[in-house]
Amino acid sequence: MQTITIGLLGLGTVGGGVVKLLQEHASKIEQTTGVHFVLKRVAVAHLNKPRKVNLPAETILTDQIDDVINDPEIQVIVETMGTVNLAREAIVQAIYNHKSVITANKDLLAIDGPKLAQLAESRHVDFLYEASVAGGIPILRVLSSSLVTDQITQVAGIINGTANYILSAMASDNVSYDKALMAAQAKGYAEANPTNDVKGIDTANKLSILSQFAFGKALNPTKLGVRGIDQLTAAQLASAKQFGYTIKLLAIAKRLGEQLYTFVGPTLVNKNDQLAQINGVQNAVAVESNALGSSVYTGAGAGAEPTANSILSDLAAAANDILNYDCGSAFNNYHEELKPCKLNDAPQSYLITVYDCSSRPVDNIDWQIETSGDHYWSGITPVITHDKLTALLETINNDFAVNYLPVYDTVEIK
Repeated sequence: MQTITIGLLGLGTVGGGVVKLLQEHASKIEQTTGVHFVLKRVAVAHLNKPRKVNLPAETILTDQIDDVINDPEIQVIVETMGTVNLAREAIVQAIYNHKSVITANKDLLAIDGPKLAQLAESRHVDFLYEASVAGGIPILRVLSSSLVTDQITQVAGIINGTANYILSAMASDNVSYDKALMAAQAKGYAEANPTNDVKGIDTANKLSILSQFAFGKALNPTKLGVRGIDQLTAAQLASAKQFGYTIKLLAIAKRLGEQLYTFVGPTLVNKNDQLAQINGVQNAVAVESNALGSSVYTGAGAGAEPTANSILSDLAAAANDILNYDCGSAFNNYHEELKPCKLNDAPQSYLITVYDCSSRPVDNIDWQIETSGDHYWSGITPVITHDKLTALLETINNDFAVNYLPVYDTVEIK
């Protein structure tokens, strides 16, 4: 039996889950990997803070990160702190110290993922981050291993459990955004400050990682067109339901020739689509590819054990590389020079909702379906260019307040 010594940074929800699964599944892990993992040190911010997880007797608890990343016996560092700057400093130093690193830090990866991967490769250590997207769903290995010989044409995902819980509650319980958010916070599904989740920022960070694996194109999440769910109205939800749709916060990347169309925001999804069936805090990623066709991967997108399970999968991979003297290969080497898609090159259908209006606001468009309710009118456009959408909104906005949502899977190659 080979032994791999690990150090853990952070002992919160995810870090505690890692410790718990390492202990509970020790026998199976040893049988299937041939490795005995020793958790030598754990770094925390507060030594005396009460914790639900019990550390192994031999594990040293410290409030000094350097004690962990500079320990010469530790071969793998697992980072679960969740910060950006502190995590970056620790990961960089660990890599320089020739330690493989595993993280679930999607915010850091969205900013510095490629740089950290290059550094790890140059120092001949592994840098793995399966848990950074969709928690317990092994989507990154699906894209980089199972579908490595396939041509992926689109990925679309519900990859933020907080937002999906809120939207599910708004749709099923007919409650306002504010009430749904309060319920999510009461259950521990939403932070006290939910900005990153409800504004689509967290989803954009995860899409930047998905895109690199699916299309070889790293995205700058700050330059994506991102819309949140906090401005959705009851009229939009009612119209979507009447038309046979539900509203989901989607992350979409679609290959259009040599261009890559990306979008993050609330989107109409047909009620018969598999993504429409994903409710509560569940996550899902739908993949379109030339050989396999359509495939959907679903599961818990957050939480201690689902995320920890993905981390342990990375740990097993890192251990295998260490024992076979094969560290330093990038998690994903795929790279393509795809250009960002111009909005006008991705025509699609939209839900238009007009307020304080009870009848069709304009007649110079072939509306696919329309309805009206108390103080609003809604209709779905045919596939139109973004320029035509802008002109339509400007015309309506001369007389009424108006907003729009895209309809999923209607983007056409111009």
